[in-house]
Amino acid sequence: MSNDRSRFIKTLLPCLLGGYGYKEIKMTANNLQAMLYLPAILLYNSRAISLVYNGFQPLRIPDIMKSNIYHLTLLPLLLLLSLAMPAQAKDTGCFAHVQQVAEQKASQAFVKTPMMQVDTGRITYDHYQHIKFRQNKTFWRSEDLPFQLEFMHPGMHFIRPIELFTWENDAAQPIKFSSDYYDYTEVKDLNIQQDEAKMGFTGFRILSKLGKTEADAPYNETMVFQGASYFRVLGQDQRYGLSARGLAINTSLEGQEEFPDYTSFWLEKPASDAKQLVMCALLDSPSLTAASRFVITPGKSTEMEVETQLYPRKDGIAEIGIAPLTSMFFHGENSVHQYGDYRPEVHDSDGLLIQQGKDWRWQPLLEVPYFNFQSLPMDNISGFGLMQRDREFGHYQDLEAWYHQRPSVWVEPLEDWGKGSVQLLRLHTESDIVDNIVAYWKSDAGQAFRHLHYRLSWRSDDPPADTLGKVYSTRATNRAVDGLPGHKGRIRFIVDFNGLPKLAQPPKAEVKFSGKGQTKQAVVQENPYIKGWRVIAQAFPEDCESPTGLSIRLTNGGTPVSETWSYPIPQELCNAP
Repeated sequence: MSNDRSRFIKTLLPCLLGGYGYKEIKMTANNLQAMLYLPAILLYNSRAISLVYNGFQPLRIPDIMKSNIYHLTLLPLLLLLSLAMPAQAKDTGCFAHVQQVAEQKASQAFVKTPMMQVDTGRITYDHYQHIKFRQNKTFWRSEDLPFQLEFMHPGMHFIRPIELFTWENDAAQPIKFSSDYYDYTEVKDLNIQQDEAKMGFTGFRILSKLGKTEADAPYNETMVFQGASYFRVLGQDQRYGLSARGLAINTSLEGQEEFPDYTSFWLEKPASDAKQLVMCALLDSPSLTAASRFVITPGKSTEMEVETQLYPRKDGIAEIGIAPLTSMFFHGENSVHQYGDYRPEVHDSDGLLIQQGKDWRWQPLLEVPYFNFQSLPMDNISGFGLMQRDREFGHYQDLEAWYHQRPSVWVEPLEDWGKGSVQLLRLHTESDIVDNIVAYWKSDAGQAFRHLHYRLSWRSDDPPADTLGKVYSTRATNRAVDGLPGHKGRIRFIVDFNGLPKLAQPPKAEVKFSGKGQTKQAVVQENPYIKGWRVIAQAFPEDCESPTGLSIRLTNGGTPVSETWSYPIPQELCNAP
């Protein structure tokens, strides 16, 4: 019970139960909630009650209790009312506040966050790696909370500060930059501390025990925000790989893409036994502002619920990309070239997975000679994601990048997204340090689609709802290495499936060719090495200029028992006569 309410009840009860005469009860502005108790008095009083409330004027309550019946009847009612009233207003969280900030900011002209007035260019990549965050300085460490924070130092191209706040008791408290958080022992020659007054944080990490409940379980990196609206997340036994973004604007329009920035963050202080961390962020760009709320649940797979409200600054935004994912595909098992790389495969993701009701579609990623954009229209999408299915170290042979432990990210709408399309953008790269894959949802409602609500799942496996057989590997060739006749103009695809239910008879391959060309009857072979099936399909495009593609799925008695493998045939693989 709050102090105000307690004082009110303690003073009121003698008035009501003791048969006193007029009593004076002082009410301050903070005691307005006590006025809600007065209807209980009115129910039992047939005479007029004169109330005067003006600043600190006294509230006069007449003598209305003259019998024990009144005493016994009114006491339970008052007690119920006292229990019903909250002890204090519940903390509603940071989202409403950030929505107000975003809406107000949208009415103002866009101003890019100024760069710090510090020569951060002297902090090179090597220097940056040697600026250490002091492990005994993690934020909330002293309170032994289940989530702790590390703050990102400026340097290299991270030259614009962000604002950081904690949120507690419906109020924000700023987190200020301090050199005390960092160990500069290995970069003493830079004398960084002299610029402390001009510096700010450029991002932050969230640490947790990743869902482990053992008392001695260590804190691990769980999430990092740094740069534009990019963020990366980890589950158990994962290494950082692909990124997500708060929003994508005009991504498919060459030379017109806009990169919004998360400029401010509010982190709700977690309880000592919290399993989730809630935070809010302000997104800002020339075209719009937005307020985002994140609910992060670490674990084997780390789940993140995202809710974003958009506030356009202008009409006619050409394209808004929802739940954008950014990844890297250099080369894989289906690649024509390996660029002299000793590693058999190099990628953060190896395929795009799409769910539409009971239908599942898998499209392997592949490199492109320059720029390729693909739009996949559909109604009422159930989910999509960029996945890293191949978990075999031997397929990568990289002891530093650990590609076999990079997470997949699955996007699940938590509202009806209606009609729209999954957009897939692929760029050419000759390096594994360049992100060249982007996937996102584009609503046909365009700018009118302003409330976004979805879940991101950072996983090491496929979504549990995907119970059909899955594509295990994809290989393609246009060469006739076996010397058999009839190979001119032919492309062969060798696609392995596993995870199918036990079948009495071998499955049949349903093969479809799109575009100008044809295909022949596919061969289905059991593959005991993966406990699955191999499909060898052939495609004969008529020309190499028109878009063509092939799809395969396994059926049993006409019923699908696998997802649909879908493959746009690249021009460099085409050898039409």
